[in-house]
Formats: sequence, C-alpha cells, structure tokens
Amino acid sequence: MSYLLEIVGRGLLAELAAAFRGTFVDDGVIETATLKQLAKLHPTDIHHLNRFGVRLLRENLAVEACTAFEQSLDQNHSDITAMLGLACAYDEVNRLPDAIEALRDAAATQPNESSIVFALGFCVEKSGDIEEARTLYLEAAELAPELRNAHERLGAIHLRLGNIDEAIDHYEQLCFAEPGDINLSLALANLHMSAGNYPEAIQRYQYALTIDPDNWEAADEIVQAFEQTGQFDEAIVHLQNLIAEQPGFADHHVQLGDIYSKKGDSARAMVQYRQASKLNPDYLEAHVKIGTLHLRDGNHLESAKAFNSAVELNDRLLTAYVGLGIAQLQNDEPEEANATFEMASGVEPNSTMLFGEIARLQLKASIGGQINKYLGPEQAAQLETEQEERGATIDLVNHQVQRYEKAIERHPTYADLHYRLGLLLRHQGRRDEAIDAFHRALQLNPNYVKAYIKLGLAYREAGKDETAIDTFKRALTLDARAVEVYYELGLIFSDCQNFSLSVEYFEQAVRCEPNNVEFRANLALALQDMGLLDRANAAWQSLSEIAPDTQKGRDILVEIGKKR
Repeated sequence: MSYLLEIVGRGLLAELAAAFRGTFVDDGVIETATLKQLAKLHPTDIHHLNRFGVRLLRENLAVEACTAFEQSLDQNHSDITAMLGLACAYDEVNRLPDAIEALRDAAATQPNESSIVFALGFCVEKSGDIEEARTLYLEAAELAPELRNAHERLGAIHLRLGNIDEAIDHYEQLCFAEPGDINLSLALANLHMSAGNYPEAIQRYQYALTIDPDNWEAADEIVQAFEQTGQFDEAIVHLQNLIAEQPGFADHHVQLGDIYSKKGDSARAMVQYRQASKLNPDYLEAHVKIGTLHLRDGNHLESAKAFNSAVELNDRLLTAYVGLGIAQLQNDEPEEANATFEMASGVEPNSTMLFGEIARLQLKASIGGQINKYLGPEQAAQLETEQEERGATIDLVNHQVQRYEKAIERHPTYADLHYRLGLLLRHQGRRDEAIDAFHRALQLNPNYVKAYIKLGLAYREAGKDETAIDTFKRALTLDARAVEVYYELGLIFSDCQNFSLSVEYFEQAVRCEPNNVEFRANLALALQDMGLLDRANAAWQSLSEIAPDTQKGRDILVEIGKKR
C-alpha cells in the first residue's frame, strides 16, 4: 500500500507561493529595510509595494505582506502580482476564504493562466469542496497538460473517492510525460493491482525495474580493456570524452569514479560519484560508493548518511519485486512469481546489511564524539589503536540492539523503533526475534508497508511460503479507511499553521489519557508513508536520537579518566 499512500500526498504545496515562483521575483540584492523605506516614500507606486510584499512573503512576514499587497491593489485593482501575493499572504495567516476570493479575482483577470487555476483548486480542496477542486484541476491540466501537480491531485482525489480507473488514467498521463520517474511507475503498478489489472501491473512493475539505474549493464568494453591492462590514465581520458559527448549518463560518472578510486584519488572519485547521484538521485550504487569512500576516510557520520539513502533505494527495489511477484501469482504465473520472490530475497540482505553498518557507524561516531570531547582527536585515535592492539574490539551492532531495546522500554508505542530493531536482529541472524519485532511494529501501525515486506521475506526464509504470500498481499491491499485518513492528514499538513495547532490541540486532549500513543513519532511515520517527510533523513534522526549510554561508552570514558 506504500505507493498508494504516497499518491494522496503528491501535488500538495507546502506554501501557496510555490505555485507562483515565476511571478514573485526577488533578486535578494536590496535589503528589506530599504524596500520598506521605498514603499513608504512611494505609497502609490505598485512596483515598490509589490517588491516589498514579495520580500515579506519570502521572510514569512505574512501579516505585513497582506498590508503591502492591499495597498498595491488600492492603486490598481487588476494588478495580478498584488492579487496573487495577497492570496498567498491570506493563506499564510489562515484566511482561506479570503485567499480563495483573491484567486477568483485573479482567475477572472487571467482565465488562461494554469498556475492560478491550479492554486485556486488547491485552496478549494483544502476548504473541503472536492468536486469543485476536481473541476479546477481538470481545467488547469487542460490549459497545461505538463502541469504535474494537477494530475497528482486529481489522482489523490480519485483514490480518495474510490475511483481507481480515473486515478489510473491520470497516472498513465504522468508516466507518459515523465517515463524515467520510477516512483510514478510504481504508483501506477500499485493502482493496477488494486483494480485487478494484473497483466498491466506486471508490465508496469517490470518497466520500473528495467529503468532502475542499478539494473543497468552499461559497462564499456574499452574501459574494461584499459582497466585490465592497468592503463588507468587512458581509461580516464576515454570516460571523460564519453561524458563530454553524453553528459547525462550517470553510469559514466560512476565508472570514472571507480577508476579514480583504484588510483587512490578519493577526492576526484567522490566528485564523480556525487555527480552521478545528482544526475540520478535514484542510483543506489552511487550512494553506496559515496558511503564507502567516507568510511575509508574515517568520516563515520557522512558514511552512515550515504548508506541510509541507499537503504531507502534498496527498499524501493524490494517493494517492486514483491509487487511484481504478487501480480504474477494473481495472473496465474506461479513459476515466474517464485523466481521474482527469489530475486526479492536476494536483494533484501542489502538493506539489512547496510542498516547494520549504519547502526555500527552511528554508535562508533557517537562514542568517538565523547572521546574527542575529553581527549582531542590525536589522543582519541591513540586510545582506539591501543584498544584494537589489546583485542578490545566489540560488536557495535549488538550494542545498538541494546540501545533500541532500552529505547523501546521508554517508548513502547513507537512503531519505527520496533521495525528498526527487527532490521538489526535480522542482520544478526536472529530471524524469529526479528519476526516478533516486525509484528509489534505492524500492531502499532497497520500501514507500515516496509515492515510487511521484511516480515514476509523472513517468513519465506523460514519456509513458511503461504504465510509470506499472505503477508505480501497485505502490504499491497488498499485500505479505503486509511486512504481517507491519510488524505485528510495530507491537506492538514499542507497548511502549516493549522497543522501545528492541530498537533498541539490533539496532544493536549490526549495527555491525560492512559492509552495515549507516542503521537508525534507515529504522526511522523504517517507523513513518511505519504512521502511528505524524507525517509532517509527521518531514519537517520531515529538512529541519532537513541541515547548513547551503552556499557561500552561508559567503559571508554573510564579509560579516558585513567589517561587524564
């Protein structure tokens, strides 16, 4: 269900002004105080008033922006910049009806401007009028077929209403416009699954896996020949020429980075791997190699963050393989499905291995930070060397497991903690305990798709194939009630002020309740499910917030005390 939940969050604007980036031009050169003075000296000059209003919007001073744009409209009732600026300012100060009225005026002035029609649709959708919002989004899409946000919101509305075929139509258009977007293809595949269109789902899953950069086989035979004969400089020149001729190919940059790495030039290798990830943010191999270089250089935190991004990309591959396997089963292709599940089982260890490495690095960096605080970098390095010479190495992953267990004692209703503990237990080969941890995560969050998939793969490893398949199916099942809740949550989240107030009021209401769940943690997980919070950063934050008070940490501090 993961990519279906993401559908309801797509196309939302964090702020209304994002729809009008081309209209609100602010060069940022003149200081705000100067713009304010110019607006005061020339109270009838809409140019100065609008520039000042745009700057105030940029600095989140929406109340003052309202005044500036209102003064501008007093001078010229049909000035489009002032109309749109005022609508955005009204939206920021929670005056949604006034924002809608300002956008209606703007749409009457420029009826063929797709961004205005879309923004009006977005505000109307937030007000609860789904039918008018749908009409406006359709109008915006007709005016500008390339307007991705309009199709995304139409897909969300139709999914919310249970109109799967209509949602499929809009995602077909999105995939046609952006054929290289893997997430769009996976969302469309999941929609076909929900509609029972299994052949179409198979085709779309296979396409998504085909365009994934980590399934490419783009090795250049000439480069291979240069490498095998030790002619690294010649290989570098050849790849540089290829990049000049074909600048958009991320795999050429990875190959070039590999050559530099073999030559021992980590700095140039890092430049190439970063360029590859910039050209294609979905390139798992590039993230892994960035993490590996950081690890080689002793940058534990940077290494762990890069590996964390790789985990998220690898989990997306897992979701695609599982979805494809279930579609093949439903299409009466059991042999193909079994082969696909085997591929998923082959990919899954990458996630658990990487997460285990991340956990180990995070703890090492945490302990290292404590040592450096007391001793400084040189003495800290000396202490670590002495410990290694004495054979005083430890299983850092096991200590991270202990940290998670302690964290769960304090926060037993954090679904994410149970899930990540399950990953670490899986990494240690403690499959049955991992299964229990994934079950606990799903009891707390029945929409935790990654937990279903990891649980299903663990069952499959245990020889419980039927149970594994049932678990995979649950990961892909559309829960209409969950879609409705997540849809409303997405709209609330897009309204920053109302969202903050809603969270505050809810926490006050449940603070004295005995069954009060850890609201903020599980709310954050729900926003991750919709793609509204970055999963990689959220996962890293989860690791970083685990208290570092391990026995190993205390032992090291004792060692430090002896040396002071």
